[in-house]
Amino acid sequence: MPTLRLALAQMNATVGALEVNAAAVSLWRTRAADAGAHLLITPELALTGYPPEDLLLKEGFLRAAGQRLDALIAETSPTALAVGTVVHNDFPGVELAPRTDTRRSPAGLANAIVVASGGELLGVTTKRHLPNYDVFDERRYFQPGVGAVSLTTIQGVKIGFLVCEDIWVDEGPARDVAAAGAQVIVVANASPYARGRRAEREALLVRRARETGCVLVYVNLVGGQDELVFDGQSVVIVPGAQGVVARACAFGEELLIVDIESTGEDGASLVVTGVVADLLEPAAEVYEALVTGTRDYLAKNGFSSAILGLSGGVDSAIVATIATDAIGADRVSAFAMPSRYSSDHSLSDAELLAASLGIQLTTLPIEATHSALAATLTPVLTTEPVGLTDENLQSRIRGVLLMALSNATGAIVLTTGNKSEMATGYSTLYGDSAGGFAVIKDVPKTLVYQLCEWRNQLAALRGETPPIPRNILDKAPSAELRPDQRDDQSLPPYDELDPLLEAYVEGDATANELIARGHDADLVRRIVQLVDRSEYKRRQMPPGVRITRKAFGKDRRLPITNGFRETT
Repeated sequence: MPTLRLALAQMNATVGALEVNAAAVSLWRTRAADAGAHLLITPELALTGYPPEDLLLKEGFLRAAGQRLDALIAETSPTALAVGTVVHNDFPGVELAPRTDTRRSPAGLANAIVVASGGELLGVTTKRHLPNYDVFDERRYFQPGVGAVSLTTIQGVKIGFLVCEDIWVDEGPARDVAAAGAQVIVVANASPYARGRRAEREALLVRRARETGCVLVYVNLVGGQDELVFDGQSVVIVPGAQGVVARACAFGEELLIVDIESTGEDGASLVVTGVVADLLEPAAEVYEALVTGTRDYLAKNGFSSAILGLSGGVDSAIVATIATDAIGADRVSAFAMPSRYSSDHSLSDAELLAASLGIQLTTLPIEATHSALAATLTPVLTTEPVGLTDENLQSRIRGVLLMALSNATGAIVLTTGNKSEMATGYSTLYGDSAGGFAVIKDVPKTLVYQLCEWRNQLAALRGETPPIPRNILDKAPSAELRPDQRDDQSLPPYDELDPLLEAYVEGDATANELIARGHDADLVRRIVQLVDRSEYKRRQMPPGVRITRKAFGKDRRLPITNGFRETT
């Protein structure tokens, strides 16, 4: 019996870059043809990039996307193409549910997979279930597909197609495609990374393969897009005990080749072979997500270099390390900006870190500027600035210097605040929060330490010097904005704080529920108050890599002006 060879293009698309994305699809198709593949499959909305958001409200963008799609269909490659794109309701074979929002323009858009071969259109499949939760907002733009399921037969194998969310629905489109006679179900996806998502995704696919009796071919996007990072890890699942028979790498582009051989005279049985990439351990997975998100944010937005303040603390240490791994040591510059309260070991620790990473470190003392601004404020305040006013003054001086250096060099400023600090407002507006990209915005403080330890262990395994000095990891965290300051003077220990924040921010638990779970009532009330009062700060923070299931951004949409308080 003939063998069907599939090529899964785990590609990194850029939102809005239609010409670049179309050229990439053509290149992947050429590579697939060279590998003898009969069908190339791209991720969801590979042509437009995901998510295109309000670009879909621009007729000019849709018209240009349609032109690129027509050109891809017209290609006479020996390899058939299944490309993720957007189509209008007048596209051949498209049938959409009635429109409910008559105010939106343009009308009749579908999230689709278009299949073509030899310059001819073979079919189209439209997404039927449009997610409107977490970071997704697809009902704003698309209408659900309806109508009969269509199959494409290649090399004697009947193939059905689904788009992302449709595979997650129990008793949904996957069942309909299987009932129509599909032997293989191809699923095009733009599934964003979050901790634990891969395992959940594969468990669902194994269950769905068993339910449908079909081979599942899951093609996922890879790369960074604003806050989102797509992890790839495209996978092929068979209904039997084997489960995963092929898997692409994490956080990298790859053309995954899979052979599907029909056995038996009726061709009912399929044998699938492919390469199974190793899985990353949890800390490595998060680290690679941060590196990928940082690299792509800079590259896709035209930044060739980055700068950051290096304090000698753990947060700036991990950001500097991630940035160096993302774009190279020669493109990262760090600035130590000691004040009258900075300890000697902070500067020496920063110097050791910079030397181990091979990045340039420049020292810019802020004492003279601090004194000058304090003197300027004294007549107005009738005393020298003290307390929080003086602490924030130092932080804002550093922010002003970094932004000035950014203006002068064109380098983007990377901020170094973590999720624990952003949750509780333990940051200074227009100070340490000033910058263009917040690398660890969604990383709790306890996880920052884990990432540092993992990165040092990786260096040791490679025979390299661990980049992050031991003293940075062992000393008590401090902002060093007043004498003998420590974080635990303003916040509870991070191993107590972070579980509370995870439950309140990511789990949407209420204060009463947290207290009922056994947490100290006074601590819960204090932390909840800090989180709620800091919403206005978070709205003004730069974007950063999302690595949890609920980051501060599109995921969590709470009003700034909010009078709700629980009675406890």
